[in-house]
Order: sequence, then C-alpha cells, then structure tokens
Amino acid sequence: MARATTADDITAEVIRRLEATPNPRLREITMSLVSHLHAFVKDVELTEAEWFEGIRFLTDTGHMCDDKRQEFILLSDTLGVSMVVDLITHRRRDGATESTVFGPFHRDGAPELPLGGNIAPRDAGMPTFVDVCVRDADGHPIAVALLDV
Repeated sequence: MARATTADDITAEVIRRLEATPNPRLREITMSLVSHLHAFVKDVELTEAEWFEGIRFLTDTGHMCDDKRQEFILLSDTLGVSMVVDLITHRRRDGATESTVFGPFHRDGAPELPLGGNIAPRDAGMPTFVDVCVRDADGHPIAVALLDV
C-alpha cells in the first residue's frame, strides 16, 4: 500500500487495521472512537503543542489516581459522559423517576437507620421529614425498598 499522505488516509488506515478486531462490540467501539477523535482533531485543527498539552493533562490525571481515588471518574462526570452513559443504559419509561449517576457520594460503612431515623443527629436546626413510597415502573409499591440518602 502507498504511504498515507493525508489526515483522511491516516484515519482510513487505522480503521482498516481495527477491522481485524475479533470482538464485534470492541471493534465497533474502537472504530467509532477513532473516527470521531480524528474528526475532532481535524475540526479544531489541533496543533502538536495542544495535543501534547492534552496528553500531559491526561497523564497528570492518571498520576492522581490510586486504589481509593479515581480521577477519571470525576473527569467523566465533569465532561457529562457519566450522565449520558447512565441515560443510555437506563432509558426512562414513562412515569418512572429518571436515573442518575451514583457519583462519589456514598460513604462506606454508613450506618443503616430504622424508619424515622435521623441522618443528621448532631445538626441543629429545623428537621426535614421525608415520606417516601418507592414504586416499580408499573406503579406498584415495593415493600422492601432500601432508601439510600
């Protein structure tokens, strides 16, 4: 094959190589990613300096991660990707509460409280009472639902 001489030639060659990916879903995802990423680079006419700055940013993000801290999840949330994936994965039926990302909001080891329990026993001020009935998508009450606040 002749050497690729244009940005479109490069994109086509990478896509051609990815066609051999044995897993059909992985092939679909990587080919789409390459196509969209190359289109983005061409659209904004990304410079080498800008690309290296992007690589530096992603490298720095990776260096901040460890077994308890995952900065790429926060980046995904910041870019709105987490919510888009959640909305696609959990398409809302009419009448159902919309889904949302879990975020980094849970606290491991938080105590389970009885009905009527106070989630802020040391805080002064006017308490807020919440009366909840959890229902399935057909509107039937769920008897043993766990409310996570």
